[in-house]
Amino acid sequence: MSYNFDEYIDRYGTESTKWDAFENRFPGLDAKGCIPMWVADTDFRAPQEVIDAIVAKAEFGIFGYPKGKGESFDQAVTGWICQRHGWQLDPEWIVPTTGVVPAITHAIQAFTQEGDGVLIQPPVYYPFKNTIQKNKRRVIENPLFLNEETEHYEIDFADFEHKLKDPKTKLFILCNPHNPVGRVWSEEDLIKVGELCLKHHVLVFADEIHSDLILKGSRHIPLGMLDERFNQHVITAFSASKTFNLAGLQTSVVILPERGIRQRYLEQLEINQARDINIFGTIALEAAYTHGTDYLKAFLEHVESNLDYALEYTEKHLQGVRIIKPQGTYLVWFDFRGTGLTADQIDALIIEKAKVAVDLGRWFGEEGAGFLRFNFACHRSTLVKALEQIKEALEAL
Repeated sequence: MSYNFDEYIDRYGTESTKWDAFENRFPGLDAKGCIPMWVADTDFRAPQEVIDAIVAKAEFGIFGYPKGKGESFDQAVTGWICQRHGWQLDPEWIVPTTGVVPAITHAIQAFTQEGDGVLIQPPVYYPFKNTIQKNKRRVIENPLFLNEETEHYEIDFADFEHKLKDPKTKLFILCNPHNPVGRVWSEEDLIKVGELCLKHHVLVFADEIHSDLILKGSRHIPLGMLDERFNQHVITAFSASKTFNLAGLQTSVVILPERGIRQRYLEQLEINQARDINIFGTIALEAAYTHGTDYLKAFLEHVESNLDYALEYTEKHLQGVRIIKPQGTYLVWFDFRGTGLTADQIDALIIEKAKVAVDLGRWFGEEGAGFLRFNFACHRSTLVKALEQIKEALEAL
């Protein structure tokens, strides 16, 4: 089956957060006059096989309580993870959840106590910090640093171990690929992370929701597959939502190889009344993982093409701006610090003058000041218009 990512689909008026819900994040912005480049979903239809599977269930017309994951669901998940990453999963390890952030929240509640520390690496996906704080845990930060020679973000391992040594640090949330900076962590980095967390008895939750979205020249390695010791000390989350645009169906899976950890996690799901999963979500995930290989290949080619266009355009036309070239995800981290503007001025310029809605760098931590996160999973015309409006806003300074 062929897939057309050159088709423009009008998402206005479709109950989309990205296209129809600006007022909460950008007060005063008119959605119709703004280019939405925020929110990590795509502007493309899901694979036809996914749509067909959902339609078939809808036409059946009975939507009673589902039994939960079955053999075909397990086969789809294990087959996809093995095909993409070479990791052989035991179906018993697979636990469906209603999303990766809810899955993280369950882990925080299951394996830490109020006042315990949870370690994150800003600039990082801001719901991590939100759920830590809302659960009355302490946010412990190990900020990444930008290596100006490689133009990739790196882990400060001396500081990382220092933070792990704190006896109150109980959980580390690894983001791989890292949102928003697009870093795909190397095997060497992951081994260091795994060894240090084992050494200091800190459990790891690996958010690998973007793991299908690996760009040319990079390879994703699940932390849990590197070493049997890591495998017994890591909770890994995967989802089809970013890859196949299924976020609204609220379905993900967590991989829990260690029996005791898995049992405690399942107990927390029971406490939270969170064992039941949306029937359409499980059907969609199963269809996507069973039939989605060709779709993903074509989608990544489109994202790479958009990235190449933006890299060239930025170098030629956006003075003082650079792209931190991602190794993974369709999210692109723009550095506006070279413009000489303050972070407040940069944010106002892009949102109010250029009228491009993006994720502000400071949402991801103070280390993101002067940066902006753009979503390149869009039609080329959307990207072109956004870049042109930014160019005009910069030239009008």
